[in-house]
Amino acid sequence: MKRLVIASIPLLFLAAAEAQDLADGPGKDTFVKICSACHDAAVVVTMHNSKDDWQATVDDMKGRGAEGSDDEFKAIIGYLAKYQGPEVNVNKATAKDLETQLEITTSEAAAIVKYRQDKGDFKEWADLQKVADLDIKKIEPLKGRITF
Repeated sequence: MKRLVIASIPLLFLAAAEAQDLADGPGKDTFVKICSACHDAAVVVTMHNSKDDWQATVDDMKGRGAEGSDDEFKAIIGYLAKYQGPEVNVNKATAKDLETQLEITTSEAAAIVKYRQDKGDFKEWADLQKVADLDIKKIEPLKGRITF
């Protein structure tokens, strides 16, 4: 019996750590409250779906018995669409795509494109932090969606 309890402890800490790894933002608490009853955060963190795909997934979960209000499900979809939306490759995306997908200003998107044209492709997050006219704090919660 003791072996089972001891073996379970790391799994509890793992699940808590994974929930903490989710980006903070509106809808996170609702997502954790409703969805974590059946799903580990680790599964969701690996997915990068469009808003329509998240809507379909949530509709499917509701059909399987997920309980929550319409407002709660709307908050979950909004959260997932923003923080677990499609990946954005900052080396390939156009300025317009960067602007809309990362919700940054036109000038910030242009600064990213100019920086990569002048200095070459971004290799890691630290490179993106060097873009002078980019408010990195705006996109930090979206870090999990950004690829290089």
